[in-house]
Amino acid sequence: MMKKPEQFALGRFPVYLQSGDGAEVTDVDGNRYIDYICGLGANALGHNHPAVIKAITDNLASGIIHSLPTPVEITAARALTEIIPGAEQVRFFKTGADANSAAVRLARFITGKEKIVTVGYNGWHDHYMFDTPGVPEIIQRYTSRMPLFTPQDEQPLLDLIADENEQLAAVLLSVPYNRPLQTNFVHKLRNLCKDKGVLFIFDEVVTGFRLALGGAQEFFDVQADMVTLSKGLAAGMPLSAVVGRRELMEQMEKLQVSTTFGGEMLSLEVCRAAINEYRNSNYIEHIAKLGRQLKDGVNAIAAELGTPLTVVGYDAIPMFLFSRNPQEHVKFAEPFVAEMAARGVLLRRDVNFISSAHTITHIEHTIAAVKGALVAMQRAGLFATEKHEVASGAEA
Repeated sequence: MMKKPEQFALGRFPVYLQSGDGAEVTDVDGNRYIDYICGLGANALGHNHPAVIKAITDNLASGIIHSLPTPVEITAARALTEIIPGAEQVRFFKTGADANSAAVRLARFITGKEKIVTVGYNGWHDHYMFDTPGVPEIIQRYTSRMPLFTPQDEQPLLDLIADENEQLAAVLLSVPYNRPLQTNFVHKLRNLCKDKGVLFIFDEVVTGFRLALGGAQEFFDVQADMVTLSKGLAAGMPLSAVVGRRELMEQMEKLQVSTTFGGEMLSLEVCRAAINEYRNSNYIEHIAKLGRQLKDGVNAIAAELGTPLTVVGYDAIPMFLFSRNPQEHVKFAEPFVAEMAARGVLLRRDVNFISSAHTITHIEHTIAAVKGALVAMQRAGLFATEKHEVASGAEA
């Protein structure tokens, strides 16, 4: 869904990529681009990072998946428990949606309650996308999906938990990317869940290994009951995990939760190598610093030109926003990503990612490309009446 041409700028944006190296990719026509899509955030170390290549080539001869557990399952799990706050046991899966669904099943079993609250995107499985074709209508009775896009959304979420806690097994929080949450709110949410007997699951499929070495838990100085991880977990290799306290995680053996490929060895070897890179380099500081430079540079250019573009959110996860009104935003975002592609930069219409392979040269080129793209849009008359419309959208 998120990679189809219609998500970018159909006819003015590459459809197929051929290869990638560092922070750059090449399409099938030989055009080279700076990549901020980063495999939807999975390529935290960029493309073809030496540590990733070495982990694969050094271990390929040992096999890909075996008929019984292998030592790397233990060593990869140990690497995670050493850096994720509160993690005592680990269960590996393949996708973020897998991990979230396993955590939900475990939460329901432990609490004896059936309903959940989801915040943000937690995957494509029925619990979360209950209003899409192919999902039985009855599923929506078991999930309350709550937004956190504005400060005004915070109290309704807290009120829902307070009112319905006797039926709630868990709250899954995937932080919004249009604004950083305040630490005191995250603490308030976590404490309310604890007081009401509702398990707090931090969905760190995206934020894991980006906001801090220990993820959003470390960033907000809070400890969840369980954390779900993917994307940067294995720097682009397919792997996800549920981590948490032993007293909770050990209950999973009582459930029917199984996956053939959870112990696939190459992804686990890459997981160990990636964590080693995160721990023993300035990775976290690097991506945050470059993200701030990108945000400050783009926002200055956009303000200078009088355009509605702003880069918002967390430094390492920059969100390019034209309006808080979705239709209004897309009207500008589609031609914008087209103009950026023409200048050698690949962006999504909203959330983008900084990798360890990006450099200040990439950031400077991108800021210059933004100026060229916005000027081209101005000349095309795209911002002729946007000031009133965007302001109205933001107020709404």
